[in-house]
Amino acid sequence: MSQRELNMRRQRRISLSLRVSMLLMFAAILPLIITVAISEYFSRPQLVDQANTAMQSDAQRSTQLINTYFTERLLDVATLSQVPTVQAFLAKEKPTPDDTLHASYSLVAGSIRDKRYTTWVLFDTHGKLRLYYPTVPQAHGQYLVPPAYLQAVTTGKSFISAVYYDPKTQKASVDIYHPIMLGQTHTMLGFIRSTLKLDYIWDIVQKDQGANGNGSYAFILDQNGVRIADTDASRLFSAVAPLSTQTQLLINSEARYGTEQKVPVLADPTLAAFQQNSQPDNLFQMTPANQSETFQAVRQPTAIVPWSYFVLSPVSTVTSVANSQILITSVIALVVLLLAAIVGVVVGRRITRPILGSVEYLRGSSEALNALATKQQNGAKEQMWVVDSSQVGLQSVQYYTDASRVAAHQLSEMSGELAQHWYQIDPQTAKGILEQMSQTAQYIENATHYQDTSNQKLATAIKVTSQVTEQLATGATSAGDAANQLERVVNQLRNVVGK
Repeated sequence: MSQRELNMRRQRRISLSLRVSMLLMFAAILPLIITVAISEYFSRPQLVDQANTAMQSDAQRSTQLINTYFTERLLDVATLSQVPTVQAFLAKEKPTPDDTLHASYSLVAGSIRDKRYTTWVLFDTHGKLRLYYPTVPQAHGQYLVPPAYLQAVTTGKSFISAVYYDPKTQKASVDIYHPIMLGQTHTMLGFIRSTLKLDYIWDIVQKDQGANGNGSYAFILDQNGVRIADTDASRLFSAVAPLSTQTQLLINSEARYGTEQKVPVLADPTLAAFQQNSQPDNLFQMTPANQSETFQAVRQPTAIVPWSYFVLSPVSTVTSVANSQILITSVIALVVLLLAAIVGVVVGRRITRPILGSVEYLRGSSEALNALATKQQNGAKEQMWVVDSSQVGLQSVQYYTDASRVAAHQLSEMSGELAQHWYQIDPQTAKGILEQMSQTAQYIENATHYQDTSNQKLATAIKVTSQVTEQLATGATSAGDAANQLERVVNQLRNVVGK
């Protein structure tokens, strides 16, 4: 097999229809690939920023609700601290029953302001209980009023205490302190304290469960890094890092979280680092405790209490919109690729069908031309043999024709001479002449025989010539058929290229 035939076979490994189909598929999928690349490069960061902005907005909204709520509660306490009947009650060391009744009405009015108030209490400047409504205030550890709070409120400060948790009721609460001063003299008469359950705050946190996508949640850390509100109750009142000895003793002395002697630690180094940094970045990524994937986190500090509100969402959820866009584009790309493949195969076959037909015609024409060439070669050889045979036969005929003419002429002369001198010739001479005439006649007979043989050879040559002529005629017909096939091939190829 020649090298040319091997190269042609290698080129035929990928059919033309398949190549056309692949070209159409590439032409269809290339714009989609460019679109996905541009989307990934330009749109993905914007979509991620939008998701982060939504988380930040959610954290800001929640902290704003908390700030507004505590502001209103502080106003409740401040308003009651300025009620004249309350001031009159505390101003007297031994108030009358009438003073006590009117002061109680003020505390009842405070309870009506919010159903989450559990107790309203009036204290004198030494922290002695003077009046309460509706229930006896609960002591915090060994103190009814912790010393630090007593010192702060008697110096004229209004504030919200740390969070207290009752494991029995599974409720958390804070105490709101406000000093009570007499008129414009600002004489310290005592202070008022309201105990407020944190149900509203916990509801705000619970609403953020899944608000920013699957797996998102929220929690609040107090100034000590303790989770005072969380969408997962199992994490409540656990610290992000071990508390200092002083802080732990203070919590134990106030029994803030029940009878537990030590706050459990659910370590989270990232949050612990934020607690130590006074100005942390409010948008960051972290792997929370008991989690295996990375979360996008937003921190938003509150203004009224020293708390930090955190909203967390898995990075996969934050980027889900961008991922969905890429997935949709990829699915569209696959559909377009499939359609392009189908169309490519159909169009490729329609395009290549005339070409394949032309190839078949060309193959047939090639075979016909090869057969014609073989016949013509055989005919040429036979014609050369015929020409040689004809030349030899013609020379023989010419030779024997000339010899017969000479012999006949001699025979004619001898017979004429014999007739003319018949009576003058002796018998012996006449006998010699007759023998010569007999030899000449025999020579003519032999020449005629040889001439007949040459004639037969010429007849054979003429017959072979006729056969060669027929072969040449057949070759001419085959050549015409091949020419017609080649003409059809040319027309089909012109249809393919459009010319």
